[in-house]
Amino acid sequence: MSIESVQKECCEHYQAIYAPVEATQLVTISKGIYEGSTPVEGVRYPSPNHMSGWWLTTDEYDGNISSLVTVHFEHIIEKRPELAIYMALPFGYRFNLGGESEHVWFDQAVANESI
Repeated sequence: MSIESVQKECCEHYQAIYAPVEATQLVTISKGIYEGSTPVEGVRYPSPNHMSGWWLTTDEYDGNISSLVTVHFEHIIEKRPELAIYMALPFGYRFNLGGESEHVWFDQAVANESI
């Protein structure tokens, strides 16, 4: 299956609008995302067009925003394709992956924010 088809299934499952990220849009990530050794929390904020809105963090994130980096979505697809599945969920969605269980939900407060 292609990432696009899995993303569409994910959106349908959560009854969400399909809002895909372009390969060149930026994703904000913390240490540990590429390594894949710790659980990941993702949240999608309303953002300018060059940004996807996704912020992905692990337990290695220390709360210091300057420690975060931005990467193109295509690098997430290459390094962590299991995360790309959720990336077509629209602004306001959150997910936790890699902990005790997968958890996806809509957060209205996030949907109302802007960066």
